[in-house]
Amino acid sequence: MSVSVDNFLKNVYLLNQETGSPVTSSHLAGRLEISVAAVTDMARKLGAQGLLDYRPYKALTLMPAGKEVALKIVRKHRLWELFLYEVLKMDLMSVHEEAEKLEHHTSDDLMEHINRFLGHPDFDPHGDPIPGIGGRIPSEKGVVLLREIGEEEACIVAKLRYRNAETSEMYDRFGLKKGIRLKVVRMFPFDGSIEVEFPGGREVVLSEKLAQNIFCIKQ
Repeated sequence: MSVSVDNFLKNVYLLNQETGSPVTSSHLAGRLEISVAAVTDMARKLGAQGLLDYRPYKALTLMPAGKEVALKIVRKHRLWELFLYEVLKMDLMSVHEEAEKLEHHTSDDLMEHINRFLGHPDFDPHGDPIPGIGGRIPSEKGVVLLREIGEEEACIVAKLRYRNAETSEMYDRFGLKKGIRLKVVRMFPFDGSIEVEFPGGREVVLSEKLAQNIFCIKQ
């Protein structure tokens, strides 16, 4: 598979997982930063190869063979992230960017050596599940978006989505990281922002845009 095919299939899978909704051509075009016409052209080709269920003006759905490719790339990406973070001590934004490059050029054999070295982990350093060889996805039972935690309730940050450098900068500014305890102080329906309390009593207001990337387990 080419890098462009890998990325196309991987992002169809990820977008569906993140939104829980069918993936449209325009949604995928925005994610890949390409035109809708380019998405349609690639989707048509992958449909002919039996990797994608492509029908004009319909949502994009992975066929079993396409999902297998997508899960293999996601597995390599997340194992590389964990290796770079735990072994090379790179920061969380950097490991994402480097894993984007490495995932396409790593043999299955090397990836399994890294998997054994890391102790067969279930989650990457961001808290995302690492697919197993057979496609098994580790359970995320109890993990919910921060906005689903009630006011005056406490939670532990289980996962942070890293989409770009700006998101990473905001996590660093507020001291947000996996495993930290937060208490939801107040929800603001006006703009979707959330006031949270950090250990030690520090209170900050998180924007809706940032909060929608924070996942927690209620205590």
